[in-house]
Amino acid sequence: METYRGLILAQRSAGDRGKFIDMLTARSTVQEVYVRGAKKTASSGVSATQMFTYGRFSVQQCGTTYYLDSAESIRIFYRLRESLTRLSLASYFSELVRMSVREFRTPGEPCDVMRLMLNTLHFLETGTRPEEMLKPLFELRLMTELGMMPDVLMCRRCGKFLPDQLYFSVEEGYFCCKDCGVPSAQHTPVLLHVPALQAMRHIIFADFNRLYRFRLGPENLAALRQYTERFVQYHLGFPLKSLAFYHEMTGQKDA
Repeated sequence: METYRGLILAQRSAGDRGKFIDMLTARSTVQEVYVRGAKKTASSGVSATQMFTYGRFSVQQCGTTYYLDSAESIRIFYRLRESLTRLSLASYFSELVRMSVREFRTPGEPCDVMRLMLNTLHFLETGTRPEEMLKPLFELRLMTELGMMPDVLMCRRCGKFLPDQLYFSVEEGYFCCKDCGVPSAQHTPVLLHVPALQAMRHIIFADFNRLYRFRLGPENLAALRQYTERFVQYHLGFPLKSLAFYHEMTGQKDA
């Protein structure tokens, strides 16, 4: 038997009595676990295995299947359900993690997806950071934690560190200042201004104590949102239904 902390990312029915849950673990892996008797009202696994529940879980393996033995909730992000846009954005984050994080990770390999997810859900639930900021922050930092961050250090052609305007390639993950022209890429690059570039550097390199402490004006934030969304979609290579639903809830167009 193994006991660890986890966050419920998804759940789905399994037969008449049970369900499967997908759990983000403290090791930044995603584990599928079967919950027996989850549909019984008196089941101890009902409240502690809801979506967006962070808790302690005891799991035992039988063959290739993991079974939940006991569960104790630490925090349930229940207030996310009070807003359709918050709920849809949280669902997008969950699906993004579930589809991108590996089931196994080498011990000692640096990755802190759990902390990113918990902190982002906290700010989303409490409304202490705007949704428009949390979305590109989460996307870009997740890619960083997974080792797929773009190169934000300098213009790839002339080495300029802080150009006023720049073209950022979605496919190649680097930028060229406006004086050097458009990067060689198959698709149209995103035009960014220096505040958006500085925000990207902050998101990629800041420690978690400072990660959520930055501001951007509406235009720069919109440009950053366009880039991070396109970057995630291109490099992960699959569409997410939850993202389309979030766009529908907010009236935004696809990036």
